[in-house]
Amino acid sequence: MQTLTDIYIYPIKSVKAISQPAAFVEQAGIRFDRRYMLVDQDGAFITGRTQPLLTQIDVQFSKNTLIINAPKMNTLTIDPETFSSEVQRSQIWGDNVNALHCHYDYDNWFSQYLQQPCQLVFFAEHSQRCVKNKTAPVTFADGYPLLLINQTSVAKLNAKLDKPVSALHFRPNIVIEGELPFIEDSWARIKIGEVEFEVSKPCSRCLFTNVDPKTGIAAKNEPLATLASFRYHQGDIDFGQNLIPLNTGIIRAGDEVQVLATQEAIVYGSQAGMQSDKNRSLQINYQTSSITVTGDNQQLLLDQAEQAGVNIPYSCRGGKCGRCKVELVDGEVLTLSNEALTETEIEQGYVLACSCIPLSDIKLNH
Repeated sequence: MQTLTDIYIYPIKSVKAISQPAAFVEQAGIRFDRRYMLVDQDGAFITGRTQPLLTQIDVQFSKNTLIINAPKMNTLTIDPETFSSEVQRSQIWGDNVNALHCHYDYDNWFSQYLQQPCQLVFFAEHSQRCVKNKTAPVTFADGYPLLLINQTSVAKLNAKLDKPVSALHFRPNIVIEGELPFIEDSWARIKIGEVEFEVSKPCSRCLFTNVDPKTGIAAKNEPLATLASFRYHQGDIDFGQNLIPLNTGIIRAGDEVQVLATQEAIVYGSQAGMQSDKNRSLQINYQTSSITVTGDNQQLLLDQAEQAGVNIPYSCRGGKCGRCKVELVDGEVLTLSNEALTETEIEQGYVLACSCIPLSDIKLNH
């Protein structure tokens, strides 16, 4: 039997998970999950990809308020009764959402903690956003209402890692104990408790996966690099399954996961050029600067460029803005994220310096 073991929500996008023994699933996901989000001065969303400190914010519910704590900060109480009526146009993964601006006092607290001007916004009743290519609603989750992670699949991954990771590295809503690793790849529709779910698509992982949820510190490569060695498909590194609720209802830890329909599972492989050796020297030729340096297959290309004194412009360092794109003229890299690139740019050989690791001698135009 396959069982639901853990239920998590993240009231503010990218903060610490809250574990729940039971939850009410709405059309847009678990109630109270990712209803709040931080945005920058331009209204663009801020996440742990670029601000890992967000993962160290602790949120607790107290009646109708949120109690917020973070390292070296005074406790903040967020009370919906204080919210303004100001609509803040916010952007998340190319979607424009008319969110509700909460309060300037809350903005000041988060701005002080992150050392970055930002605003706290709320997904209100008038706010609208849908899953890509579907009519299903979603709030401030990346793209789908819920994410399922199989603990047995995590164990399979950990068998390949020097330092094991937890399911929370992957920001799940639902953690199950599956009969086999990656058995979830073959599911098309499941039922947990009172709710049926469409298993919509695998979750493509990004650099946020490398952030340790306990410390907020991002590892340079893992577990994303190891995932790329056996969970790579058509430009994506997949782990976990995105779910869309087909009805509303209650789910509880201990519920059986019933498989109602299956589908043919994707056949995964390794990203081309993956090397088996752990640490190897290689040559990096920055053609624009006429500089060739000795690098390695362990560090991000942007980090190695900075160490060599090569100026590659950047902004987010999280694979989101695309400012650090460079043209890979020759050689192989491990691509950790290309979400800020267009299909044409990818075909032309562009990569993101902040989100790739050299695997061989390479030549770049920057």
